[in-house]
Amino acid sequence: MRRPPATLPPCLALAAMLLAAAPLARAKGTCHALLIGGMPGTPIHARHYRDWLKRFHAYLTKTAGVPAANVTVLSGDKDFTDPLVTGLATGEAIEKAFARQAAGCARDDQFVLFLVGLGTSTGKVPLLVLPGRDVDARQLADWLGKVPAANQVVLNFLSASGDFTPVLSAEGRVVVCANMPSENAPPVYPEFFLRGLESRRADGRDAPAAGKKDGVITVLEAYHWAAWNAAQWIARQHKAGENAWRLDGRESVAIFRKLYVGRTGEDGARLLDPASDASAPDRPVRLKIEGKEDEIAKSSRRVIAEHAGLEDCGAEEPVSALGDEHKDFVPLAGTGEAEPGCLARRVVLGRAELLPAEGR
Repeated sequence: MRRPPATLPPCLALAAMLLAAAPLARAKGTCHALLIGGMPGTPIHARHYRDWLKRFHAYLTKTAGVPAANVTVLSGDKDFTDPLVTGLATGEAIEKAFARQAAGCARDDQFVLFLVGLGTSTGKVPLLVLPGRDVDARQLADWLGKVPAANQVVLNFLSASGDFTPVLSAEGRVVVCANMPSENAPPVYPEFFLRGLESRRADGRDAPAAGKKDGVITVLEAYHWAAWNAAQWIARQHKAGENAWRLDGRESVAIFRKLYVGRTGEDGARLLDPASDASAPDRPVRLKIEGKEDEIAKSSRRVIAEHAGLEDCGAEEPVSALGDEHKDFVPLAGTGEAEPGCLARRVVLGRAELLPAEGR
C-alpha cells in the first residue's frame, strides 16, 4: 500500500488554505478595444473598411498580444459577415458595447477606439453615419468618459474626422484624426497607419528621416510615419486623363491598385495610367515649392486634401505635422509638457502602461 503524504507544517498548511480560498487576482494593465465600421458607402470604400477592420484586429490580437476576448468589432456593413464581426453597428449596439467595455476595464488599463467609415459634419454636431439612427460626437465622448481606463486612444479614421476632435478631446486621451477640421474626403490615411505598424517601418520615425529604432512603435511614431507617407503617395499622382492618374514606384502603384482600381464604372474607382512605372523606387517628392506656392495648384499634381492631425493635450483643436498643402512636414516634438505629441510619444497600442517620459 502507498503511504499517505506527510502532514504539512501548520504555517504552510494555513498559507495553502488562504491561497485556495482567495479569489484569483485580476491581471493588471490589459488592453481593451472597440472597432467600429460605419456605413460602407460605395462598394470600393466598403472593401477598404472591411480590410482596415480586419487588419487592425489582427495587429492588436496577433502582434500586440491583446486577448481576442477584449476586442469587439461592429460594422455598419450588412454584407460584412466575417467571424470577427460581433454584430451590426447600430447606435444601440455601440452603446451596449461601450457599456461592456466600461464594465471590464480598470483605471490601469488601456482602451482603444478605432473608427472607419462615413462621418459627416454638415450639421451642428459631427455624425458617425450608421444603419438606423446615427451617433453624434457628443454621444461618443460621453461613452468614452464612462470607460475607466486612464490610457485612452481614439483612432478616428472617418471622413470629416477632424471635426470630431474638439468634442472627443480630453485630458489624458490621445486622438488621431485622418483629416483636419473642414476636410471631409474619405481618407487613405488608415492604409498607411496600418502599414507602418504591420511592417514596423514606423519604429523610430518621429520625422521623415529615420530616428532611433528601439523595437517599440509609439502612437506618435505611427502618426508621423503615416502622415508623411500618405501625403507623399498623394503628391506622386499626376492627372493623366479623365479619372486617370499616373504615378511611379513599386509600393505606390500597388497601393493605388488596391485602393482605387475596381470594376469599370464602379463609383469611387480610378484608372491607373499605363505609363506608370511599377518597377521604380518610391522616391520622395517635395510637398512645398519655396516661393512658388501657386505652382502646385496649377500643376497636374493631385492636391493633398487630407492632413492627418493629432490632439493629446486636452487642447481640443488637433495639430497636423503636415500644415496645409503648401507646407513641408514638421514633426510634432512633444518633448515639453502640454506640447502636441507629449502623451502620444509615451503611448503604445496594446500596452496599458505609459513609456517613461525621459528619452522619448
